[in-house]
Amino acid sequence: MNCTYLGHSAFLVESEHHLLLFDHTTGPIGLPSAEKPLVVFASHRHGDHYSQSIFGFASHPGGANFVLSDDIPASDVPSGLDVTWMGVHERAEVLGIAVATLRSTDEGVAFILDLEGMKLYYSGDLNHWHWDGESEAYNSAMATAYRAELERLPKSLDIAFVPVDPRLGKAYSLGAKDLLQRATVKTLVPMHFWGDSTVCSRLRRDLDSYEGEIVQLDKSPYTWRIA
Repeated sequence: MNCTYLGHSAFLVESEHHLLLFDHTTGPIGLPSAEKPLVVFASHRHGDHYSQSIFGFASHPGGANFVLSDDIPASDVPSGLDVTWMGVHERAEVLGIAVATLRSTDEGVAFILDLEGMKLYYSGDLNHWHWDGESEAYNSAMATAYRAELERLPKSLDIAFVPVDPRLGKAYSLGAKDLLQRATVKTLVPMHFWGDSTVCSRLRRDLDSYEGEIVQLDKSPYTWRIA
């Protein structure tokens, strides 16, 4: 399985039989295969995770399906496309891929995929958002809501895409740490770091006891192999 970082929270995953594009916002990209079907995911309507430009991928020669959070306006979607709308805690099957959702602690959903014997978790904006300046009650409720969603995850994940937002200051890694307390993760992929790739190496230092791989994302596009 190959994975390409496309910036911020956008990734392209190429498995043996599929192409999977997550939260891409910046227009056309070169796809590695014209034959494999493409599934385009959008976790919610925020402009750093969703753009109407994704519907340009409908002309992909291998065919394109769209899996969209139901907070995205239906009026954005051109007619005639293969669209699966997903709300919170729902399940669907798309081209043989089992897809489940979690409730975001911001907007929209997170995705759990079971495909070709691998389990993939793409969090969107589901995170432990601990903001300086918010009340203790707010931050406590956020932690409770986030951890409740993590309990719905499989106990073992092959790859997890997780926000490590530097705007949170010292709390930037709380979401990743909570996840690793509740699931075994082979490959942890930092995202949502607003171009500040130093958080990747910082995360490696802060999680020095973690036995899996933390991907270092210094540039985009950047492609690496996941065993």
